[in-house]
This record gives sequence, structure tokens and C-alpha cells, in this order.
Amino acid sequence: MAGTATISSTFVITVNPSNTAASTFNNPGRAFRVIGVAITNTTGGARTVKVEKGPSGDDVTQGGDYSAADNTTSWADLDTTNVDFAAHENIIVTCANAGVEVYILCSATGGGESLTAT
Repeated sequence: MAGTATISSTFVITVNPSNTAASTFNNPGRAFRVIGVAITNTTGGARTVKVEKGPSGDDVTQGGDYSAADNTTSWADLDTTNVDFAAHENIIVTCANAGVEVYILCSATGGGESLTAT
């Protein structure tokens, strides 16, 4: 059976904020695509997180703020128009409360190199 696949460099940005201030993660000059945002709430109360593209402030998580319930891990819906980052754009993460871990899964822009198997 013939098929195609894509091989790409992937990486995860892990954020464990200690306060509610916005954290900006400066891009080292690499274009990439956000393919998932997972939030782990390590507390007994709901926690809200916002992931944005900087400097524009466009929401990566659909609808802006995303909430995770008590002691759970959940995946945020992505705003698919804002998941591609140019080499000069940064990720901004703002948490309404401490007590969360945010995992931002990323891959090379355009999906990387295409492979064909026969």
C-alpha cells in the first residue's frame, strides 16, 4: 500500500506560571504552527488561561480565555486562523490564577518534509 506522511520537527512549550502576569516567550527566529494547547489544573478550583500571538494579540485558543475544571487536564479548541507563527511573532500566555500547567504543542510550519512510501 502506498501512502504519504510528513516528518517534522516538533516541540512543546511548557508554562507553569507563579502569578497572573502575562508571560511572553520570545521567538528565537523560527516559523512554527501551534497544533495543540493542553491545560492541567492542579487545584480545587477552575482556572482560566489565554494563549495569544504577539505582538498582535490574536487569540490562539478559540474564544480567548480557556478554562480547565478542578484537578483535570483538558485540550483547548484552537482558533485555526491564528495558529501559524512567523519567525518574528511571540507566544503570550496569561493565567487568571496560579495552579496550572500549560502545554503548547508546536510543529514546523507547513508540516515539515513530505515522505512517500510505496
